[in-house]
Amino acid sequence: MESTIPHLREILIFLTAAGILVPLFQKFRISPVLGFLIAGLLLGPHGLGKIAQIWQPAGAFVITGTEGVHVLGELGIVFLLFMIGLELSFERLNQMRRLVFGLGLSQVALSALAIGLVAFLAGNRPIVAIVLGLGFALSSTAIVMQLLAEHRRMGSSVGRVSFAILLFQDLSVVLLLFIVGLVGPDLPHNLSFSLAATMGKSLVYAIGSVVLIVLMGRVALRPLLKLAGKSRDHNSELFIAATLLAVFAIAAGSEASGLSMGLGAFLAGLLLAETEYRHDIETVIRPFRGMLLGLFFMSVGMDVDLAVLLTYPVLIPAALLGLFALKAAVIYPLARFFGMARGRAIELGLLLGQAGEFALVVINMATANRMIAPDAAQFMLILTSLSMMVTPLVANFAYGIRQALDGADLSPYGPAAHQIDSIDGHVILAGYGRMGSLLRDVLARQYIPVVAIDTKYDYTHDSKTPVLLGDATEAATMERAGLRRAIAVAVIMDKAEDAKKVVSLVRRMAPGLPIVARARDNDHAAALYRLGATVTIPDVVEGSLHVAQELMMRLGIPEDLARHTVDQQRAVEGHIIESMRPRDAQRPDINAD
Repeated sequence: MESTIPHLREILIFLTAAGILVPLFQKFRISPVLGFLIAGLLLGPHGLGKIAQIWQPAGAFVITGTEGVHVLGELGIVFLLFMIGLELSFERLNQMRRLVFGLGLSQVALSALAIGLVAFLAGNRPIVAIVLGLGFALSSTAIVMQLLAEHRRMGSSVGRVSFAILLFQDLSVVLLLFIVGLVGPDLPHNLSFSLAATMGKSLVYAIGSVVLIVLMGRVALRPLLKLAGKSRDHNSELFIAATLLAVFAIAAGSEASGLSMGLGAFLAGLLLAETEYRHDIETVIRPFRGMLLGLFFMSVGMDVDLAVLLTYPVLIPAALLGLFALKAAVIYPLARFFGMARGRAIELGLLLGQAGEFALVVINMATANRMIAPDAAQFMLILTSLSMMVTPLVANFAYGIRQALDGADLSPYGPAAHQIDSIDGHVILAGYGRMGSLLRDVLARQYIPVVAIDTKYDYTHDSKTPVLLGDATEAATMERAGLRRAIAVAVIMDKAEDAKKVVSLVRRMAPGLPIVARARDNDHAAALYRLGATVTIPDVVEGSLHVAQELMMRLGIPEDLARHTVDQQRAVEGHIIESMRPRDAQRPDINAD
């Protein structure tokens, strides 16, 4: 008898895989991403699903049709893009413009050109070659971001640059989907139809739609979240409902405008990142994203038909190797131009060498528009799915190459002080002590190296801590600490006047470098802002907020409500401190290394 809940059997099979198969794979040190992909291959219509064609009862334990799985899996992409937007803000996007719009744009354009040329030489029409070039130029945001998170490498140079490139790729999906949607099977073989005019019209419409969505979102979201925020004190379910409403409403509005739901979800994340409820929203959404992304990875595995591999035993492996090699060959020189070391540039190229989830969408749309023949489409779907499946293995291989060329990773607590000259992509701590030790431990969790500067330090207690003895207010000391190779500076000195001198010095020596400074109070924070600090955190504010949270919890107030109340006050204090920033304060560029 059919269930009254749509796709209930698929959901049960997925939960079984998530609860039994994937943990079993992890015991053999197989990553969850690869585990879900293998589970999809085994439980899908091209794996054990073939047994159901012979023995019907087996159909209760496998998935013979992937339509329901794909529908649910697409929600995983929506939540992934929403979380990416939530972790950003328009200000941070502006700070990353060099990598996003420099390296990201170059990668997409050159990769699309190279892959499109290969597709054209293989006998495809020019417009089809362009579509395929753009589709395969994009990498898998879901898989790459998950792999980096699993290995705690989001803060590494490869992690930061990968994030920037993937972010531009997600933005470029708008134009790609418009081209495929507007160009049908009746397009002439030559381009006298004026492809440029079509793309220009699509771009103008897309920009107008995005601007309209952002404006409407800003008008509607704040009142909604304020209402939900007040209700959260009494009913957290209403806050969760309001958050999901915001995500799906903006995503649906984006789809209704002819854009993708994923782009709408990304815009929703950007808008909600500007509110004081950002951290609460992240806590609410993260479990949904993890489960639905797992379902997406399973759906990719289900698309792999091993029978097609037997049909093209040489061509498919050759195309797979060619895809990774071609994209790596494009990304490597670009990464080197933007300052990455050889090993890291190779790792970046191979890590982003696969085709992504949007290639699957483009291929399906192009097939529906009769731009691509069904047989060719199946070949490209298999190539895309396989490239995503082998990415965890390729990533491990690339990481080994990186270690061989650039040296092994720094230990979580960095090298000894005499090895400072060999460190790059690090954070400089101006001042050390207990706060510096705590910052070092936190950054070590993401394998972000640090170099500390202090006037007094006893190496006999911790010889591995990279502390440079010297005065951080002197330019020579900053040079020795590798300021020009650093990715940020944290000013955590006890003396207020010395902190001002360091901020002023760093801003003169490295105009684009982010500076996060500890301040004594709001007046000190305002002074540091005027000297060029990117962010300031007054001790009195954070200390008072922590005391307030602990006090409320001791009075019997639930921990989540106490944290929420403190976060609201933290947002108020943040707006006060932000208002002290001079309007013409510099916005830093975030460099690759």
